[in-house]
Amino acid sequence: MSLSLFRQFAIFITILSSYPVHALDTVNFDLRWNHQFQFAGYYAAIEKGYYQDEDIKVNIRAGSAQKDNIDEVISGRTDFSISNSELIQARLQGKPVVAISALFQYSPEVLLSLKSSNIHNPSALKNKIIATNSGQLESHLLAMLDMQDSPLAEQLTIIKKSDFELEPLITGKVDMITSYLTNQPYTLSKMGIDYNIMDPQAYGINFYSDFLFTSEQLISTNYRLVERFQRASIRGWQYALANPDEIINLILAKYPTTKSVDALRYEAKMMSTIMRNDLVELGHINPSRINAMAKSIIEFSEQNYDLAAMDGFLTSTEDKSIQQFQWRLRFLLLFFIIAACIIGLYFRLHHKLRLEIKEQRLLTRQLKAAVNTDPLSGIYNRRKFAKCYKHETERSLRYGGKFSIVMIDIDNFKQTNDTYGHEFGDEVIKKVASILADGVRDIDTCARYGGEEFILLLPNTDEYASGVLAERLRKKIQQCTFIAQNNDIVTITCSFGVAQFQGNLDSTSRFVVQQSQHEGTIACADKALYFAKKNSRNRVCYWSHITEVLADTA
Repeated sequence: MSLSLFRQFAIFITILSSYPVHALDTVNFDLRWNHQFQFAGYYAAIEKGYYQDEDIKVNIRAGSAQKDNIDEVISGRTDFSISNSELIQARLQGKPVVAISALFQYSPEVLLSLKSSNIHNPSALKNKIIATNSGQLESHLLAMLDMQDSPLAEQLTIIKKSDFELEPLITGKVDMITSYLTNQPYTLSKMGIDYNIMDPQAYGINFYSDFLFTSEQLISTNYRLVERFQRASIRGWQYALANPDEIINLILAKYPTTKSVDALRYEAKMMSTIMRNDLVELGHINPSRINAMAKSIIEFSEQNYDLAAMDGFLTSTEDKSIQQFQWRLRFLLLFFIIAACIIGLYFRLHHKLRLEIKEQRLLTRQLKAAVNTDPLSGIYNRRKFAKCYKHETERSLRYGGKFSIVMIDIDNFKQTNDTYGHEFGDEVIKKVASILADGVRDIDTCARYGGEEFILLLPNTDEYASGVLAERLRKKIQQCTFIAQNNDIVTITCSFGVAQFQGNLDSTSRFVVQQSQHEGTIACADKALYFAKKNSRNRVCYWSHITEVLADTA
């Protein structure tokens, strides 16, 4: 049963994985002519997967004289196509076409004549016969002829010929034919026939050609598709121009063409001179040049065209991208404003929280200080001292160390307090505490042990050194004078009791205390203090000395 479920799950996963993650947008793309290097970039974009990278599947179709590419795009039967200056004329006629890019910076269409005709410039065309594909001259050719002193166009005979047909020129039926720089000159050269070329570019006529275009309908409904198609096409052209031989082999292998390898190589070579990708970005369109082309077409047309019809001709992905960029900019601006507000609020709350934490820590320290500190003297209280004493005792027992305890009592404090008042007594306590705290090391512990009693814990200090410190403190306190409210000068003295704690290892490696097991170090120091107060006060007494005296008495 479990195996069957596993198989069903595996089949389900296999079927699910067979579907593409992103559905490709399928578009129809009609070329101007038969397959040749003129459309190499589009072949490269298909072969190298550039369209697929943009989630586009392209059905590319060869063009023919029987099909009007502009009408095909407007009707929606195809999505993209290629055209020359006819595209601008169509726009002037009100047809909703939009130029996406211009692959040829200069039109490759020229006038071609036999060298034997001696036609070298437009002035030699008077009363000549010219054969064209459409039966009329294109605007850029008319503009070249119009530059002469007399209107040559009216003195010419224009007839229609079949596409790329050379027979009327070779047989002398016509004096000139319209030709592509990339095609017919090569054929004449292979036939050994010399020729002359009259190129409008040489006369300053700069018309774009090979516009990649689409319809306003597609731009308005799916400009992102147009943008992706343009981007992939430009990538294809970049690859094709960098690898012409590879694309020529691709054309010969996959696209039916009437051209030979040499003819395709010639076409590729000539295209580089009219695309000028070394000077301008591939596909670049200058609006000023478009405007000049439109004016030229209007000038030579019998129709009453309105230049305003060109508005929107270049409203392609570039303009949509600008709009998209503007919307994104607005969104980002709004995002940054909201983010700034959130960040500002965060930092404000964070600052407030830090202040509260700081206040809390201060309060905690104050509470700890209140627990461990005597409020009157500002030094440790008896509770804190007990913790320090316990810690030091354990340390000395463990490591065999030593420390001393010094007990201090203010002499005749009750009498002083009764005579001069409690406030005076408080000042005495605070002053004595200050002298004691300032007189010991950082590692020592100074605490108020009771009413007028103080205690010192001196780590790593023997009884003798502790006694020296106690004597110094006694003298400093005695030298301190107080002024009472009645202006009496009062001198205060203190009595000191000193005892030492010593922990050592015995034979069983256990610590013992070298004092009576019933006598703690604090108690010993207190007895020494009692002895000092009993014997005239204002003196330092050692517990060891007291035990010696007691021993002698016994």
